[in-house]
Amino acid sequence: MRTLYLHIGFHKTGSSSLQLALHRCRAALLDRGVEFAALGKKGNSSGAIDVEARDTGLHFHLNDRFRQLLAATRNDTVIVSAEHFSFLYRPVDIERVRDICAEHFDRTVVVAYLRRQDLHARSFKQQGARGCERGRSSSSKLLGHEAGALPQLTPAVRTYYDYFSKLRQWEASFGRDALQVREFRPARLQGGDIVTDFASLLGDGLDIPPCRVNEGVGRREFLLTHKLIELGAAPGDIRRLKPGMRGDSSRVTPGRDNARAFFEAFAESNRQLSERYLQHESGLAFSDDFSTYPETGNDLLSCADLAEWSADLLGSGIENPRGLRDALLDDCIRSLLEDPVAAGTLSQGVAGELQGIRQCLACTAAIAPARTPWWSRLRRKKRSGR
Repeated sequence: MRTLYLHIGFHKTGSSSLQLALHRCRAALLDRGVEFAALGKKGNSSGAIDVEARDTGLHFHLNDRFRQLLAATRNDTVIVSAEHFSFLYRPVDIERVRDICAEHFDRTVVVAYLRRQDLHARSFKQQGARGCERGRSSSSKLLGHEAGALPQLTPAVRTYYDYFSKLRQWEASFGRDALQVREFRPARLQGGDIVTDFASLLGDGLDIPPCRVNEGVGRREFLLTHKLIELGAAPGDIRRLKPGMRGDSSRVTPGRDNARAFFEAFAESNRQLSERYLQHESGLAFSDDFSTYPETGNDLLSCADLAEWSADLLGSGIENPRGLRDALLDDCIRSLLEDPVAAGTLSQGVAGELQGIRQCLACTAAIAPARTPWWSRLRRKKRSGR
């Protein structure tokens, strides 16, 4: 009987570490009769899912590469890992996955690792700060680049983090017994890491040495990259600024109330998730302890930050560094004046002075527009990716 272990993610639950560990051990796995099949060089098969941003929102589609990948396998036990499968939520798409699996395998085990929504979103949005342009990564497409450690609760974000509804669709297609749902938290994982935990699902005492892939970014890179992309800075300028952003070991974090509010937006979904797939004493599938968050977050760009980082901006070699700095300053002051809490603490005179500063900055603030070279327009537009 041929069995497929289909690891569907989610993103930011150690998927890259798992894929790299499986890729490195593929020869040893074959000796044990287990075949690790992958589309990507490092073990990721997310290229089987197209992620497209349209005027009507985000769209996810299974492409022909998944069928081709499965058709090329030969062993009775096969592993495929692709966190982009966690994007799928429409019954028709998941049924198509089931039908393709059934063409080649007698049994499919669907493996999903889940992470508390606020922790996941914070990590996933960090990934979007590794790039230099809007819409290049899946994080950028889904979570955007607005200010804050956590994304806005758009319809696409609400759909993505409604774990229960999504898993119910996978259950409807594959059956409850086919689903293996785990919480991505060391205390809940066999051996304390995803690689050892996943190996335990395969049985037969398989030993796969774990590895760790660190994709985090520091606070400076997070704040500046997201803000520059939001303001429309040219990707080339952002690339030149990147070296000056790095070397910051601090991490961006939201305030405690913001993190709790994001998590509570999925309370009903999590209650059902706890009842059916991921039991937790909180009744919400995950811990409801938010004490690790500070009362006040550090996830907003401030004038003090820009004062500290100006030397790197001015020495970056971009075309108009002072114009970019002034555009960032203007945006900081605008955000301050539009914040009802902060604005309420300002006297009328101070608010007027800040408006005057904005008028002065308007004379010099400038964002260099992105210029797409002719050779770039000839390339096939990327529709999926990390």
